[in-house]
Amino acid sequence: MEQLTHKRIHDLLLGAQNPVLVSDVRLDGDSLGSAMAMYHFLHQHGKTSKVYVAEPVPEQYCFLPDVHVCTTDVSIFDDETIDLIVVFDCSEAAFVASLVERVQGNPIVVNIDHHKTNPRYGNVNQVLVDASATAEVVFRFLMANNAVITKHVSTCLLAGLCFDTNMFSNSATNENALGTASQLILHGARVQDVIRTMFQNRSVSALHVWGAALERLTDHPEIRVMTTVLTRADIETHHVTDDEIDGLSNFLNLVADTDTLFVLRETKEGGVKVSARSRTQDVSKIASVYGGGGHAKAAGFTLERACLVEREAIWCVLQEQKTLPIAHALKFHEFFST
Repeated sequence: MEQLTHKRIHDLLLGAQNPVLVSDVRLDGDSLGSAMAMYHFLHQHGKTSKVYVAEPVPEQYCFLPDVHVCTTDVSIFDDETIDLIVVFDCSEAAFVASLVERVQGNPIVVNIDHHKTNPRYGNVNQVLVDASATAEVVFRFLMANNAVITKHVSTCLLAGLCFDTNMFSNSATNENALGTASQLILHGARVQDVIRTMFQNRSVSALHVWGAALERLTDHPEIRVMTTVLTRADIETHHVTDDEIDGLSNFLNLVADTDTLFVLRETKEGGVKVSARSRTQDVSKIASVYGGGGHAKAAGFTLERACLVEREAIWCVLQEQKTLPIAHALKFHEFFST
């Protein structure tokens, strides 16, 4: 079935007159790298395509070939000639629906992902949960169709693979991930640019913010959970962007002596973004309860209309006029054994 779906997607892409490629609503290295790799695949076949991103591309990804073609202009969907929409690394069916409904025609939606929480909203769904990243799914698509894998395609896919495996250090790393990376390097991926993006893009101000998170680490030893928080004041006082502090969850999960980790961060929109990482627990279960998604060992969600407050040296979530310690607000007792 996987091979047949790869072939079907190939035929749809090359047969489309006006395809649009869409990255996840929460832009990251995997969703962007996967979309840009497919952009270059289409370009090789003499086809032009638009690449839609819901937010501006972070500066750290500007090394990706032709990333300037990405647009945040949602009005591109007000075009009745769009006949194919390909979505990468996105489990948010409502987000995709909001884009598709703008098209006056009846475009086919192809859903390419690797998250177990993906609801299969596409007309064609290639959701391979055994893949370490959506970039690996795209690589398997290219291999199944005997496509020429160029330096540009390789660099984009390696960026996605390295992002989702945290440079091959988290639980998503497996034999296939390492094998895919090896193939991409052999095909000319710009390894040093990818490594620099992952490890050398933190300003001193961003590291100060990470330091605040380290100071607030709170252990819940009875359930082997650790939590920490970052407020908007932390971020804005140091004049750093949200992009600059991305990666904190993966870093702490790598070095902290705990089974499960939750990083809570206030958003500009007035909510609390929660990133969950675990070595043994299925954190996608708690994420799905709160409208989020992800993998068993790495997931995320957002508490809408919420903020973080400190009460008697205990960090709490204030939501709907209720102030609850983090463990109670997220109902840890319902998900983790005591």
